[in-house]
Amino acid sequence: MAGRALLALGSNLGPRERNLDAAWVHLADAGVRVLAATPRWNTEPIGAPPQPDYLNQLLLAEGRLDPWGWLVTAQEAEGERRRLIAKGPRRLDVDVILVEGEESSDPRLRLPHPALLERPYLLLGAALLVPRWPVGRSGPGTLEVARETLPPGWRLDLPNQLPPVPTRGSQRAGPAL
Repeated sequence: MAGRALLALGSNLGPRERNLDAAWVHLADAGVRVLAATPRWNTEPIGAPPQPDYLNQLLLAEGRLDPWGWLVTAQEAEGERRRLIAKGPRRLDVDVILVEGEESSDPRLRLPHPALLERPYLLLGAALLVPRWPVGRSGPGTLEVARETLPPGWRLDLPNQLPPVPTRGSQRAGPAL
């Protein structure tokens, strides 16, 4: 049975576009299919020491994975993950934000990811890609939460359909696979 997850990609070191592209390739090699993706956004680091801006993107992905399988796959996509500074810069960060129908309070895998309500781009992306997925088992959907809590300056226009899945040769959402 295939499961779906909302993954967040981020990079603020090296060739950021290529780093996000590498995450897409790793996910595809791991048998994960990207169903939809947000545009890539430049964002300032939040609650972190001075560092370059991040390039971020959210993916709605499908694979034969349970929540822990999503975590392992995300960590493998990051490659060697050695953080010298907490919340410091990184070549690639892949976070599991939501897993459809799942919650976890385990400190190693918190679902929904605590940053969902702290970082506007995460909540906006979740509202666009999975508007009806609840924030928590019995909470309101991501779209409702976004409309109520996004700060000024974060416009929320829910499209009539999900953003298109990138096709071979498209560079706007992800790499040509």
